[in-house]
Amino acid sequence: MNQKIARKFLALLALVTLAACAETRYVAYDGGKEAASPFARTIEFDLTGKFYKDPPECAVILPFTVDGKPYRHARVIEDSLARHLSAKMNRVIGPLERRRLVRAMAVDLSHPADRAAFARTNRCRAFVEAKPWGGDDVYVLFWTQSRIGLDVTMTAIDGKTALWRARHVATRSDGGLPLSPFSAAYNMFNAARFTSDGDVAFSLVDDAVRRIAKTLPDTRYPVSGPRRQQVTAAN
Repeated sequence: MNQKIARKFLALLALVTLAACAETRYVAYDGGKEAASPFARTIEFDLTGKFYKDPPECAVILPFTVDGKPYRHARVIEDSLARHLSAKMNRVIGPLERRRLVRAMAVDLSHPADRAAFARTNRCRAFVEAKPWGGDDVYVLFWTQSRIGLDVTMTAIDGKTALWRARHVATRSDGGLPLSPFSAAYNMFNAARFTSDGDVAFSLVDDAVRRIAKTLPDTRYPVSGPRRQQVTAAN
């Protein structure tokens, strides 16, 4: 084995080792554009003072789009957000209810005036929007990693005042080091099978949303004084 091949094997070994040793860390939202290391399970979040001053009891899950166009996993992402946030808020208007109400009111939630009218009529004064974040999948023949990253923001009716935001990249990998002809073939097969498994994306979406939602305090009860401290500590 020449030095060039040896270096590639050592690099792959380091990647697999780092992926296996990843720990979940909750850190402050820094607002940077670059995602964390693909092997660091990091959840960035921020809760503003305005959230604690007057925590919303209801939120609308806005459509998930990429560059203004529908995304193939949009419904899965929206449903997952609605399900997990329902455990933290008195009411969450998910995609099905949102579409029904939008048609009934003939409004466009991308327009501030329509959004304000929708919020007043349905007594729901917060909006949750998710955007893709975190880079692409990694594939190195014998080893592959799937990645789904989301940047989620809860805003007030004006669509500009942030109340809560969090982002995270969920990852899952398969394959390994080709230490022998048998292991090389086995790992190539596992990596290819993993890459073609359509269920992985759905599972990663739920992993990402579940970890992101964990940073949101439970607003199903009044949040003030000692109660605020208890809610913050619980999350």
